Amino acid sequence: MFKFPKKQKLCSEKAIERLFLNGKFISEKPFRAIWCFEENNDHVFVKSLVVVSKKRVKLAVKRNSIKRKIKEAYRIHKKQLEFFLESNNKQLNLAIIYQEEESLDYIILEQKINLLLIRLINEL
Repeated sequence: MFKFPKKQKLCSEKAIERLFLNGKFISEKPFRAIWCFEENNDHVFVKSLVVVSKKRVKLAVKRNSIKRKIKEAYRIHKKQLEFFLESNNKQLNLAIIYQEEESLDYIILEQKINLLLIRLINEL
C-alpha cells in the first residue's frame, strides 16, 4: 500500500530544470515545496524529489539521514495527494526542499510533511 518505487522518483534532468524554472512554491517551515504539472505519460500521478542542501547541512551522513526521514514521512502521507490527482487525471512533479540547519525529530518532520501535503492539495 505504501510504496515509493523508482517510477515515482523525479530523475529526468530536463523535468527537474522545468520544475525549478516554471514551478510554483509553498512553504511550511522547515520545508519548501515546488511543484508543476506535467503530461501524464507513464500513469504515475506524483513524481517527487527530496533536496537537503549541502550549504545548510555540511555532513553527508546527516544529509542522508534527513533525506531518509523525509522520504519515509512522504511515502506514508502521499496517498491523499495521489487520490486527488488521480481523480483529476493529472501528473504533478514535486520537489521537497529542507531548509533547516540541524536535524529535526522524525515525528516533527512527519507532521510538517503532512501539513505541507494538505496545503498543497488545497492550493491545487
